[in-house]
Amino acid sequence: FGSSDGSMCDPSSRDAMAALRMPAEGPPRRAAALIVASAAASAVALAAYAALRERRRRRRGLLVRELMVYPLKSGAEVSVAREKALDRGFERDRLFQVTDADGKFVTPRDAIGGKAAPHPSAAELFLLRCEFQPGARLVLSKPGLSPLTLDLRPGDDCAQCAALAPTAVRAKILGVPRPDGNREWLLDHGEAVANWLREATGIRGCRLHSIGPRYRRVVLENPKQGDAVATSGCPVSLADEAPYLLTSTASLSDLRRRLFWKGHFRASRSVDMRRFRPNIVVTGTLPWEEDTWKRIRIGPVVFQVWQRCARCLMTTFDRDTLRRDGALDVLRSFRERPGPGGNASTSVSNFGMHLVPVAGCPGDISVGDTLEVLERDPAREQEWLAKFGPRWKLSLRFAVSFG
Repeated sequence: FGSSDGSMCDPSSRDAMAALRMPAEGPPRRAAALIVASAAASAVALAAYAALRERRRRRRGLLVRELMVYPLKSGAEVSVAREKALDRGFERDRLFQVTDADGKFVTPRDAIGGKAAPHPSAAELFLLRCEFQPGARLVLSKPGLSPLTLDLRPGDDCAQCAALAPTAVRAKILGVPRPDGNREWLLDHGEAVANWLREATGIRGCRLHSIGPRYRRVVLENPKQGDAVATSGCPVSLADEAPYLLTSTASLSDLRRRLFWKGHFRASRSVDMRRFRPNIVVTGTLPWEEDTWKRIRIGPVVFQVWQRCARCLMTTFDRDTLRRDGALDVLRSFRERPGPGGNASTSVSNFGMHLVPVAGCPGDISVGDTLEVLERDPAREQEWLAKFGPRWKLSLRFAVSFG
C-alpha cells in the first residue's frame, strides 16, 4: 500500500483502508496489532477463567485432597485414605530411619557434592517403599529388587521372634540442635534388613533404626524461624521439626507457573507434591494463603499452624529420575524470608506449614475432610496480602465480571 504516511497510496487504497477502519500501515504492522490484541484478549480470558474456577472451588470449602505418610524417613510416600493422628504425628509416619556406620542419619542431602559427598548414592532412598501389613509386618521394597519382610512383633512372643528382637542403640537424628549432639535411643533391626538396605542404596555400613520405648524427642523452636511452640513438650517422630506438614495444591500450581515463565520447562512439569513431602494436602485455598493461618481444625483435631517450612536441597531432586533441577532457585526468588530480627544470614525459603496438634488426638483424619480456619495470624496475613493479595483481588474482580 505504500509508505506509512499514505503519501504514495492511491485514493482507492486509502478509501479501502478507511472502510476497514485500519491505519494505512501495511500488512506487517496490521498483523502485529492483531496478534497483540489477540494475545491480550486471551490473557484476560484465561485470567478470568482461572479466577472463576478458583471462586467455584472456594465455594466448596477447604478440603483435604490427599494424606501421605513416610514410614521410612526419606523413603517414598505412602498415600492413605484415612490415618490416625497422634500427638507425635500420624501413626505410621517417620518411624524408621537409615543410619550410617558412624551412627548418623542418612538422607538424600548426603548425595550432594559429587565424589566428596558423604554418601553419593543416598538419593536412592527416595525409591524405597516401606509399608505395614497385617500381623505387625513391615515390607521394604524397591523397583528391580526382591522385597524384604520384617517381623515387628515383640521379641518375647516366641523363640523365633526373640532371635530377631531389635537392640537399643544411640543414633544421631536430623533436627534442631539439641543436647548430646541430637542423639536419641532407637532400635536396631539386625543384619538381614541392614544387608538388604546396603544392596538397595549402596550406602556402606548402613542400618535400619526405629523409634522405641526409650525415644523421648520433643518439638523445639527453630532459631532460624523464631516462632514459639504453643504446647511445650509436644512429642515428635523422626520428622525434622514438627509432627505434621501441610501444603496446598494452589501454592504448588503457582510455583509451577513461575518455573515455566522462568524457562524451567521440564521442572514445571516434573515438580509435584512429592518434592515437598507433606502429610496433609489441601485444596480450595488461594496460593500461599496457608501462611496466614494460626489455628485450624481438620476432623476432630485442632492444630496450631506453627511455622513456615524452610526448604532444603532435597526439593531439587526429581523423584522419578533422581536428577536435580532449578526448582529451589525459583522458590527462593519469591519465597525467601530473613531470619528473626531481619537477619539475612539465616534467611530461609518456605513451602508449606508445620502443624502442632493442640487438641483432639488421637483422632482419625480422612481424605475429603473439611478444614476449618479457627484463627488467622495478623502479621502473617498482612505479609501475605502485600506479596500475593492484590494480584488475586484483581483476578477475582475478573471472575465477578465474567461470572
